[in-house]
Amino acid sequence: MLLAALAGLAAGPLAAQQDTGRVDTLSSIVVAATRSATTLGQMPLHTTVITRADIAASPARTLDQLLRELPGVNMPGAPYYTTDPTGHQTRLRGVTNSTVLMLVDGVPIHDPFYSTTQWFKIPLAEVERVEVVRGGGSGLWGNLAVAGVVNIVTRTPEASRTEADVSYQSFDTRSAALAQSFRVGRSVAVRISGNVLSTDGYQTTPAASLSALPGKAASGADSWNAMAEAYYTPSEAVSAFARVGYHRQNEDIGGYRFGSNLQRAPDFAAGMTRHMGAGRSLQARVWGQWEQFDKHNGAACYLASSSDCNTTSTTAPLVQFANSRDWNPYRELGGSAAFSTALGRLPASLQVGLDVRRVAGEDTSVTYNKPTTTDGSATTVNRVGYGGGAQVFVGEFAQLHWTPVLRFEATANLRYDSWFNQDGRAVLIRYTNGTPGTPTGGAIANTSKNSFNPSLAARYWLGAAWSVRGAAYTAFRAPGLNNLYRSYSSTTSITLANPHLQPETLTGGEVGSDLDLRRLTLGVTLFQYDTRHLIASYKIQSAAAAPPDVVAVCGSDLSNCPSNVNFNTNGQDARSRGAELSADWRPARGVSVRASYAYTESRYTASTTGDPIGLQLGAIPENVADLGLTLHPTVRATVTGTVHYTGAMWLDVGHTIRQRAVGIVGLNASYWMTGQLQVFVGAVNVTDELYSDNATTSLTSRTLGMPRALTGGLRLFR
Repeated sequence: MLLAALAGLAAGPLAAQQDTGRVDTLSSIVVAATRSATTLGQMPLHTTVITRADIAASPARTLDQLLRELPGVNMPGAPYYTTDPTGHQTRLRGVTNSTVLMLVDGVPIHDPFYSTTQWFKIPLAEVERVEVVRGGGSGLWGNLAVAGVVNIVTRTPEASRTEADVSYQSFDTRSAALAQSFRVGRSVAVRISGNVLSTDGYQTTPAASLSALPGKAASGADSWNAMAEAYYTPSEAVSAFARVGYHRQNEDIGGYRFGSNLQRAPDFAAGMTRHMGAGRSLQARVWGQWEQFDKHNGAACYLASSSDCNTTSTTAPLVQFANSRDWNPYRELGGSAAFSTALGRLPASLQVGLDVRRVAGEDTSVTYNKPTTTDGSATTVNRVGYGGGAQVFVGEFAQLHWTPVLRFEATANLRYDSWFNQDGRAVLIRYTNGTPGTPTGGAIANTSKNSFNPSLAARYWLGAAWSVRGAAYTAFRAPGLNNLYRSYSSTTSITLANPHLQPETLTGGEVGSDLDLRRLTLGVTLFQYDTRHLIASYKIQSAAAAPPDVVAVCGSDLSNCPSNVNFNTNGQDARSRGAELSADWRPARGVSVRASYAYTESRYTASTTGDPIGLQLGAIPENVADLGLTLHPTVRATVTGTVHYTGAMWLDVGHTIRQRAVGIVGLNASYWMTGQLQVFVGAVNVTDELYSDNATTSLTSRTLGMPRALTGGLRLFR
């Protein structure tokens, strides 16, 4: 497995940061994403742990960009705040769609409606470590854990401790975080924290394509988070926590006058753990979130005449307007309980548990006609769509960990999930000259689905430092509310939701080997995933070929919908396979090297949507490599350099848009001015490479990775 290098000085007092010159392989860290006491050194799946020291040493300033440096992780080079939040997908090993379960302290951090990752809720200042477990995880976690699980472990209260982190980056990017910990009596610890981020962002569209997007400017954002948490430990046998937070973000995608993505989301989580002796323990958690998402998609055009609002004339007035608005309120409530016990005299332990989760939400979508005057706020309504419903997930699981002989460990998981799609509704209203027509569509019948997912994994030690491992698993992703009920449109096209979608499924496995020496760790993993029933959309060629759900909304001749009608379907199968290699080396005191390479082949094996079979999928590079060097020239100083290499690739599935190979260089340096004050500077994309690594269907929709950006900041600990 990839064992994250102990690069840099951890974000703590200087006295705790001295380099001992000894390699710590992190093997003793308990990986909470296993829902058991499995340590990193016992993991049968390729697992990475990013420590607090790694975070402090990295030039990355957001969590999504930090994960980008890991083998097998397919994250774009554009930070999350420069791209539409409804597209914030986390992908592993070339598997498309949102197929990675994202957790914060074991609690899902997904958008309840779109199933995307809510990156704005997770500032790096709040992260203690990140656990990245590759491989199908539905046998333990259920829905969304298709290609892997990422668990973000947050920082916990420390007695009478103040932490501050402020930085300034290019593009007027300002961030600040402040946290205060204190104790109440002997058994209660409290932490109150807050952070802000404000950035003008940068122009994400290549200059050559800007002529087709008049009025488009830089994409920026403003966000803030406030959190309070308390930990109660009356004895060694009992611990509990409670956390509340409020999160707000407004992304300005494209810099349009009438474009914004405002999200407001209070949330809470609470839990307890009780150890009952004899290897028995009980853990329970509850959580919830309520989000309001007000989304305006901005645009601009040249108003050559009252009937001609286009992108080609450059002498006519430029008009800014909103081409659509979505109002999304949604909520989530969930809970879990797990009981663990040793099995008497057997060298085994058993864990059984139950997860319950309910998500519900709506989307009211308004599509506007292009303006006919210079007042872009006076655009008229073209269509109004409404879609919404609820989903209830119930999952029961069992995990058996068995050590029949000294050098062999095996883990078997069994999980059965049921989910219920309820209270669905999809309605479309067409407007003619400002007058609404008769609503089409209506209520959708309730449905239920289920999925059974076993997995088996094992590790065998050939010696004290050398081990081999393997795993086989199945996994699934249920279609979310966005797939089932929300249709979205422009004046010329519409994509309709499909309430009859089946879950996406994965069958896969991996084998690997690890060598863990005193100053060197090496790992290699080979994997293969076969995914079926991938959710995609296809174009309806004629009214006669339209499914009943399309006719119900668009009419028998499709006249109630725009000229181009698309429909969600389970119309694709794919195969992803490859190899991941990693190395961590400390050749001398104060010097550490981290290197990794991933080869990923990802192709459709079947398709009813018209996409080609057998070609490498868009924006999935076959070759990715990372190299990091960290130096400690003195006990107070740390210098880190990184190179992220992405091989040449196609950005579209049809292989018409080519991106050359690029190497992105990052630098970071920090120095402890005192035992409590650290100053740091950094640079992202030092050579200012111009590149795009997002999936796209046209040249104009490419999104550029972050240009060269310089950072300076301070960290204070008291």
